[in-house]
Amino acid sequence: MIVPYLGVGMGYRMNYHADIIRERKHIDFLEATSDQFLHGPKEKTDALLEAAGELPIVPHSLAMSVGSATPVDSEYLALNSKFVELVNGPWFSDHLCMTHIPEVDLGSLTPLWFTEEVVERTVTNIKAIKRKIPDRPFLVENITYYLPLPASTMSESLFITKVVEGADCGLLLDINNVYVNSQNLGFDPQRFLLELPLERVVQVHIAGFEPQPELIIDTHDTPVADVVWDLLDFLVRHSPVKAISLERDGKYPPFSQIVDELQHARNILARHGVALGA
Repeated sequence: MIVPYLGVGMGYRMNYHADIIRERKHIDFLEATSDQFLHGPKEKTDALLEAAGELPIVPHSLAMSVGSATPVDSEYLALNSKFVELVNGPWFSDHLCMTHIPEVDLGSLTPLWFTEEVVERTVTNIKAIKRKIPDRPFLVENITYYLPLPASTMSESLFITKVVEGADCGLLLDINNVYVNSQNLGFDPQRFLLELPLERVVQVHIAGFEPQPELIIDTHDTPVADVVWDLLDFLVRHSPVKAISLERDGKYPPFSQIVDELQHARNILARHGVALGA
């Protein structure tokens, strides 16, 4: 299955609707949080399509709960399938985590135990998603978590590798999450990246974090930090990245700052010989 090169884009946010339309020349694609549109009024989806214009739209959902011990919710999956078709997404994605257990909505992206049993059930769920939406690549995203998972029997990098290779899916690699976890849990982020199957990286997320006295918190409401830019540069040297998307979910700055960050990411791609149309 051919995966197109998209370049550098951003998550669609209503706060920036008019700015996106006005500055569309600086944006290569939009990432849409699917859950905001699955049950929303038609006008909301129309606004997304208006903002995108001719730009590609990449759907990114929140609640597939691929790591749950129960199958993926069939109604939720059907709604996502319709949305992927509606926006003609070149691929779609969700998080490598669980968001519900039987009869309980956890309300957050909850980390998984890194064990063979969880690998097996996660692979089973991802394969079910791929059967439902067979004509678009599916990606899973690494998340942040703030405490070691004591029941785990393998490293996170090995767990991710076993899941994406076992399910034959792609990886949405959140570089900010890698850095935040590395600082909170005490590992080398570059070594972590090299332990992953980087040939499976399709899309990359960049975002900002907030340092606290004892932890770094993944907030998505600050500029991308220099250390994250450096880690992105390291990744692009080692992986055939198809798309980089900026996430901003609070403390919205003037859109000129967003454009500057998009250009910074584009400069990193160009530094390593990657350009739109490659």
